[in-house]
Amino acid sequence: MKRIPIAVSVFAILTALLVTAAGAQTWKVGLTASYPGISFSDVQFLSATTGWVVGSKGIVLKTTDGGATWNGATNDTLGTLSSVHFRSATDGYIGGSSRKLYTTTDGGSSWTRILLNAFVADTGAVVRSVYFSDASKGWILTTLSSTNGRILHTTDGGTTWTQDLVVAGSNMIDMYFSGPDRGVAVGKSTGTLYYTKNGTTWTVAPAPTLTGATYTRSDIRGVYMVDSLLGYAVGWGSLVGAQPSIQLKTTNGGESWSHLAQLEANKMFDNLYGVYFKNAANGLCVGGASRGSIAARTADSGMTWTPIDLPCGVTLNGIHGKGDTVTVTGSSGVIFVSTDFGTSWDLKTGMVGSTLYGLQFAGATNGYGAGFDGVFVKTTNSGNAWKASFAYANRLSPNFNDLYFVNGTTGLAVGSYRIALKTTNGGTSWTQVIADTTAATVTHYGAFMVDENLAFVVGQLSSSNGVVYKTTNGGTSWTIKSAVAAKALRGVAFGSSTVGAVVGAGRVAAYTTDGGGTWSAATFNNVPAARSVSNLRKVRFLTATTAIAVGDTIILKSTDGGANWNYVTSPAAIALNGLSFQNATTGYAVGKGQVLKTTDGGDTWTAVTDAALHTDTQNAVAVDATGNPWVSGTSGQLTTTATLSAVETGSVIPARFALDQNYPNPFNPSTSVRFTLPHAAKVDLVIYNMLGQRVAVPISGTMFEAGSHTVRFDARGLATGIYLYRLTAGTYTETRKMALVR
Repeated sequence: MKRIPIAVSVFAILTALLVTAAGAQTWKVGLTASYPGISFSDVQFLSATTGWVVGSKGIVLKTTDGGATWNGATNDTLGTLSSVHFRSATDGYIGGSSRKLYTTTDGGSSWTRILLNAFVADTGAVVRSVYFSDASKGWILTTLSSTNGRILHTTDGGTTWTQDLVVAGSNMIDMYFSGPDRGVAVGKSTGTLYYTKNGTTWTVAPAPTLTGATYTRSDIRGVYMVDSLLGYAVGWGSLVGAQPSIQLKTTNGGESWSHLAQLEANKMFDNLYGVYFKNAANGLCVGGASRGSIAARTADSGMTWTPIDLPCGVTLNGIHGKGDTVTVTGSSGVIFVSTDFGTSWDLKTGMVGSTLYGLQFAGATNGYGAGFDGVFVKTTNSGNAWKASFAYANRLSPNFNDLYFVNGTTGLAVGSYRIALKTTNGGTSWTQVIADTTAATVTHYGAFMVDENLAFVVGQLSSSNGVVYKTTNGGTSWTIKSAVAAKALRGVAFGSSTVGAVVGAGRVAAYTTDGGGTWSAATFNNVPAARSVSNLRKVRFLTATTAIAVGDTIILKSTDGGANWNYVTSPAAIALNGLSFQNATTGYAVGKGQVLKTTDGGDTWTAVTDAALHTDTQNAVAVDATGNPWVSGTSGQLTTTATLSAVETGSVIPARFALDQNYPNPFNPSTSVRFTLPHAAKVDLVIYNMLGQRVAVPISGTMFEAGSHTVRFDARGLATGIYLYRLTAGTYTETRKMALVR
């Protein structure tokens, strides 16, 4: 097995100049996720400082400072790791998809595969849980979708395995051992709760009675044993049918379980995936669903679970702790650490890997983005540094479809379940200004603020009912205009306090001349028959009466405040999702694999081509104060023409110099190099071939502040082979190898 190290990729700067067809603009990556495309599945800590997380793309990360910094390795980029177990600081195990089980004897620096093919019949089985009591004796729990759940044990360190349990036709999900022979296992329903007293014989426990609702399913997805007798398990919950999250308790080592039904005020309706107790009375559980993350805490041995604030919108999959220090992991590469048992949380992921659907610059230096799973990103220095958090209020942080800031501090973020949040401090905190709903069909798609008091939000009350919300007092109260269109409204904009337009699905548009008091259907002119029902997604005013609207392979222009729309011939060959203008003449429209530019107020458009950066779906575009476009792609990546410098990626100042292994590695054509500085220093980063010849200089004498930094190296023009990259910072010098594979 070949080991491929990985480094955190937060802020990326391409070293090759990529010249585009429109205006010879140079595009580069201005922001990328810390762990792009990664969902973390499991976490384990041996102490308050030393722990590991695992997840998709074979990622394994290790921390020795309580989660402040993480380093790790990728074992299998095509596989997902689902479980991690370390029995000492050096000896550990990870399990994942396709019957994959690995072991390490050096704390995770290198991994060796333990072959299970001869012992686990299911080719696609996932190793969902692993536990070793010593170097010889261990257990694994595997599952194949909802077909077979199996538990096997070994007494020779994994050379051979004996199957102890097979649960045909049912998914097994989690397992926990409180000692060398005492364990419990949970699965697809309350009818698949098993326990063992000798490590080899597994017995099914009686299914506990679930009260308070009629459950259509009862998955139990996480289990934790405080000692050999006392344990807790958590699982299924759903808004559909008002089925509360499930919490179970055992006091006899899993031989029987009781349902911990909650009072109405404490009920959650989300899937719970993990549970941790620091002692017999005090526990935490986490999970998530479509409306955001969920976390709850108990101080009375599980009898009462109280939802707590964990400002996050992703699904939380893993939880583990030592005393009051707790680490939680989830999708989009999220890692949170609490040192006070859940009272406060610190996001340790530099940049969350969630797609941004809303993007805007407001003021001279401030920029904002919001999107999937409630992610919110902000820059206060023209994009040189971005900070990730979540737009979160009333324990809600669902998907956000749009945002709008009227200045550097006041803005709206709107999205699923009729959510509308407002901030008056630049996103540091948020207040809910429109009541949410549990109906999945009620969604907000667009927002626009004329000033701090006058604002509009559009969306749908149902698929055939486009709605407009209006406030004149900054969101304290709203008037509602329903059925403005027979389709969902996707975009809204105003040219003045009275003249505005909305656009939506099925090529619908309406306009107002009295500040949203009344809305009239717009007229379309010269639209080809093939575009007659094209969905419209965004609208922007260039002047008080001139506006541009874009949608599925269509661009329209109005010169009378949105009353009439004229078809504009353009190279738009795909669905255009985003639209932004620098001034009355220059603007951009973006969509899947395409960026378009106009310099004449939208009369003509030219394709901005960059095969390396604009091949995926582009969701939004914003123009900064100096006229540079910023385009959001998948997993939170931003590309731009702005001139940037690498910046500090976190608030934690490292104790020493360090140069991490580049990621990905091997790579083609670009890779990220991360380094940390304990104090400010001038930095050189030089790339050499194996003959010692200098082939590239990504950084030359640039001053960097103390902290963690990431630089993107683009190797287009170089041949396949092994290269050296050398970092010099003051008196510190370190060299590593990287592999370019064409």
